[in-house]
Amino acid sequence: MKTTFKLALLPVAVVVAITSTLAHAQTPMQPTKAPMSAGINITHIDRNVAPCDDFYRHAVGSWQDANPIPADRPLWGAFAEIEARNRTVLQAVIDEALAASTAKKATAVQQKIADFYTSGMSAKNNNSSAVMALLDGFTGKAPAATELAQLLGTLHKNGVGAGFSMGVRQDRKNSSRYIVNVFQGGLGLPEREYYFSADERSTKQREAYVAHMARTFEMLGATAAVSAQRATAVMTLETALAKASMTRVEARDPDKTYNLGTVETLSKAAPNMAWQAYFSAAGIEKAGDVNVGQPAFFQALGELAKTTPMADWTSYAQWHLARTYAPVMGEAFARESFDFYGKALAGTPEIEAQNKRVIATIDRTVGELLGQLYVTRAFTPAAKAKSLQLVKNVTAALRTRIAALDWMSAATKKEATTKLDAISVKIGYPDVWKDYSAVQIMADDYAGNVMRATAAEIARNHARLGQPIDRSVWGMSPATVNAYYSSGLNEIVFPAGILQPPFFDEAADDASNYGGIGMVIGHELTHGFDDNGRKFDAVGNRRDWWTAEDATRYTKKADAIARQYEAYSPLPGMNINGRATLGENIADFGGLRVAYLGLQSALGKPESAARAKIAGLTPEQRFFLNYGQSWRQNVRPEELRRRILTDSHSPAKFRILGPLGNLPEFSAAFGCKSGDKMTRFASDQVTVW
Repeated sequence: MKTTFKLALLPVAVVVAITSTLAHAQTPMQPTKAPMSAGINITHIDRNVAPCDDFYRHAVGSWQDANPIPADRPLWGAFAEIEARNRTVLQAVIDEALAASTAKKATAVQQKIADFYTSGMSAKNNNSSAVMALLDGFTGKAPAATELAQLLGTLHKNGVGAGFSMGVRQDRKNSSRYIVNVFQGGLGLPEREYYFSADERSTKQREAYVAHMARTFEMLGATAAVSAQRATAVMTLETALAKASMTRVEARDPDKTYNLGTVETLSKAAPNMAWQAYFSAAGIEKAGDVNVGQPAFFQALGELAKTTPMADWTSYAQWHLARTYAPVMGEAFARESFDFYGKALAGTPEIEAQNKRVIATIDRTVGELLGQLYVTRAFTPAAKAKSLQLVKNVTAALRTRIAALDWMSAATKKEATTKLDAISVKIGYPDVWKDYSAVQIMADDYAGNVMRATAAEIARNHARLGQPIDRSVWGMSPATVNAYYSSGLNEIVFPAGILQPPFFDEAADDASNYGGIGMVIGHELTHGFDDNGRKFDAVGNRRDWWTAEDATRYTKKADAIARQYEAYSPLPGMNINGRATLGENIADFGGLRVAYLGLQSALGKPESAARAKIAGLTPEQRFFLNYGQSWRQNVRPEELRRRILTDSHSPAKFRILGPLGNLPEFSAAFGCKSGDKMTRFASDQVTVW
């Protein structure tokens, strides 16, 4: 898996705003539909809050009051609205495929989608036996080093991240080749700190986690006493893995996590694992060079392989297999999984309807198969052309911005511009679709379909080893509401899923589009120059192209941004981790600024008709309002807490307040004065890009 920096806030598995908005979500109202009209939505604005006092509340306060969180969601906002809209389109193309299948007129793509969906919607029986059969043959009788290696390799080959993670990625220091990478992993709780935080909530969540594991073991056939023992053993093992893991901040460092070696050096670091047996079981016969992300973690893993009984490792493997595939092992397992990950951790009262879950699973496992049908309805050639033009304009603005920087030397500017000019762009959907013809999809085997599709995708990744770099690969499906920057490929990618209102609207004025998708484009471009992205060159290699003086000045600015965010408290007693979110915060700062500059270029001269007011608002005001409205959210406290602890992004409110407080153009647009809540004193404002 390549190194990426992602924009959106919605993870695939368990599915911010401020907690004060929850007080306005008490009445049993239904969420309003996302506005389909062009440009900003005036009805979202809270006129009782001045823009210079709290711009987030000003831009979206009325929307927050009218949109309580649906019972089956941990949060509700612009991203969720687009997802719901996209799901309606996906349901329509699936229904069309079902009808074509019934009439025996389905294309090969339609037939696979129809069979996959049918299997998911008819999966009423417990399918756990088919999943758990993956562990048949692992009895604990073989030598422990070999048995454990083969056990973990088999799990990894089938998409179960037990023990650690492994994948084929570009070499950070030689981006022209793929190498094997092994990284820390193997935890069932969201992040290492969940295992150690001493507060009452964390303690109760750990207790709930162990109870959840025990119930799952019982559902798999063990007695209550044995299940409790196995759950305790798994928790002990995971806690040891968590203790050996790098922190979120440490794991962001591309230098600390680059330690090139071979299978032999890995065997020396963790000698109690038969590493060649592991790679063979995982589907890689000749691993060649191996990057070990966290050497200390793998040394600890080697010790645990020696000191932990094989029976406990088997329980651990059984748990992670069940945890990974619980959503497709039948309704009882799906609900048990939801009760912990959805309800206990994220505070979501109700599980999503089955059809929603099935659509999400199909998109996650064979996304480009479903995407071929999706884009015919959701993304026009005109939308692609306009999106590409926006990318060109925002890129030109960043190029101008780099040239004008007063803190950067000419030598570093030249390198930065070279890198910027080399960034490639992907819009909407792939030019070449993935081939799923070899993936067997059956109308009566939901769990099997998911497992086979998952294994096929992993095999596709492993097959890249020794091959030329494939620049056609997409890291997201066309329907995904997200975007990303890849440092290895030096590319920015925008799936059709996010190219929807409020981010992008073919019929909207420039001000709205630049405040929405323009900022997203600028955000992804800036990731190439954030505190990590700046360490990679134009061809994707980890190379220091900075003068020492410029690097020092950059670091000082980045430190100031980190301190600003560390002062924000989205929940009482919980501040944002300014170091863990630094890359995303820098991208927000830069993205907003270059999008604004791109808009100014598009508007033209002061007398231009494009500068006319709409609904009494100047283009600049509309730009900032759509920026705020694009990040509108209401969120449950439990989910907000989870995101503060795990997300590389700051909560939504602070993705608005943080950058705007440092941007004089915002203050000018709304007449804010130095010292207003939305405006930092000039001496405290930070500008990087």
